[in-house]
Amino acid sequence: MINIEKFIKTRKHLRISQVTLCAGICTQATLSKFEKHQQIPSFDIMIALCERIGLTLNDVFPIAVSSHQTRNEKLLAQALKALFYQNVNQFKKNIEQVALDKILDKELSTYQIAKYFYMVILVKDDNQAKKLVSHIDIACFNQQYKLLFYAITSHYYYHCGQFTKAQQAFEDVWRHQKSNAVNDHTGCQEAIVYLLAEYQMLMKNYQLAMMLATYGIDLAHADDSTYFLENFFWQLVQASDMWHSQDFIVNEMIENARVIAKIHNNEAILKKLSQRKKGENKNDNTQG
Repeated sequence: MINIEKFIKTRKHLRISQVTLCAGICTQATLSKFEKHQQIPSFDIMIALCERIGLTLNDVFPIAVSSHQTRNEKLLAQALKALFYQNVNQFKKNIEQVALDKILDKELSTYQIAKYFYMVILVKDDNQAKKLVSHIDIACFNQQYKLLFYAITSHYYYHCGQFTKAQQAFEDVWRHQKSNAVNDHTGCQEAIVYLLAEYQMLMKNYQLAMMLATYGIDLAHADDSTYFLENFFWQLVQASDMWHSQDFIVNEMIENARVIAKIHNNEAILKKLSQRKKGENKNDNTQG
């Protein structure tokens, strides 16, 4: 496993630009390909680059890395899964057990992005989210975490009434998401598309929201996952109300959302579905 994050973090900590680092060793394109795409240069070049920023090859290419996960890594993997299922109780149980005094750099990124999602999207505590952001070093995030961070931030800006910034964040994420789609089994891509679709729901751009929700469903199927599926179906139900779709289609989407939400213990979606049913029953009784 290549520890590119440590290489980049060290270079930036030393405030050494790519141009300065590669001077006399290799082209900037070679260094950029290594940092962005994990295209490893020749052995001599790699040694020279590492020496210039005070790293050894073992720092970047760890020897005898154990396949055994740390306790924090296991807890964070479980927490992220629960978060993307929106199983809030399970997420809180996992995240509260993380030992912050023993957390590694790569684990800290997962911890921070999970907490940020939870604060802004699930509990909408923007004050706590603002405090958390002040401690986040986005440069240490991988590409998927960066996109997810800015997708969450579009909602944060919207909550704060900064609509121009919210729209800009949406457009930036969507543009990069399309060009960075990869096979992903962590749920990050589904989370990003869900947030993009939900943002369009907030903006009442229902046609675009439907397009994104449909894209999200296709993405989940491609990744062989169920992350955010109930949310995508619920978004389609809400948007379909504006387009007066046929009842049997809407009912099928409602049932899909209900079944998946029960499996995920997604209380928020189950509550919304229950409220919708109560509203329909009330209307039926009124008409009767």
